[in-house]
Amino acid sequence: MENLQTLPIDIQTSKLLDWLLDRRHCNLKWQSTVMGIREKINAAIQDMPENQEIKQLLSGSYIHYFHCLRIVEILRGTEASSKNIFGRYSSQRMKDWQEIVSLYEADNVYLAEMASLLSRSVSYEGPALRKQVAKAQQLQQELSRREVECQSSAADLRERYYAACKQYGITGENVARELQALVKDLPTVLGEVGKDAATLEEHIQLYTAFTNFVCEWSEPVLPLLIFVQRRGNTTFYEWRTGEVPTVVERPVMEEAPPDTVTEET
Repeated sequence: MENLQTLPIDIQTSKLLDWLLDRRHCNLKWQSTVMGIREKINAAIQDMPENQEIKQLLSGSYIHYFHCLRIVEILRGTEASSKNIFGRYSSQRMKDWQEIVSLYEADNVYLAEMASLLSRSVSYEGPALRKQVAKAQQLQQELSRREVECQSSAADLRERYYAACKQYGITGENVARELQALVKDLPTVLGEVGKDAATLEEHIQLYTAFTNFVCEWSEPVLPLLIFVQRRGNTTFYEWRTGEVPTVVERPVMEEAPPDTVTEET
């Protein structure tokens, strides 16, 4: 027959502390004892050896019994030189933490404290963490949705960008330089337009006759087109004054910076 003392007992978390107190496993005044232990812990942590694990233990928001046990185990290594032939330690650090552990174990104070911490974690900290996780998951879903929208918008804008570049006859790798190259070709293009305009004399005469017949228009029509048709690609100065300039100074264009637009893969 299985030993009854080894059988587990099913106790509700919220009633664990009351169960320990009702069966006198812990003292009813355990809280006052814990307050005294907390004072000793606050005094003991002021003088600690340089140890990374101890720093991690002390960095917690609340130091409990099992932390103290681990600190004692670490001090047995760091304070080994203070151990005498009787197995006791002369180090004040070791004495302080051994006293703290002894106070915890007296009347099972550590059981009451851990039961209180467990009940608080299950009743308050656990639900709060679940709410934080749910909120974080909701935020993650929202950000994932926005990421998809941004990627879709980026793809659409990229297509519109290259469509606009194609409309202007450039590749879009370096817009400034490519537009400058188009400007450099502008005099040649205007020269060809001037040559083509020379063939529009009959069309201009027909349009002039049409406006005079329909609208009885007495003023000159298409003055700019007539000027280009007769003189070709000239300067604005010649258009305004009727005189050919002696010198024509073209603006000097500065070289654009070598900035390029690359498509992310």
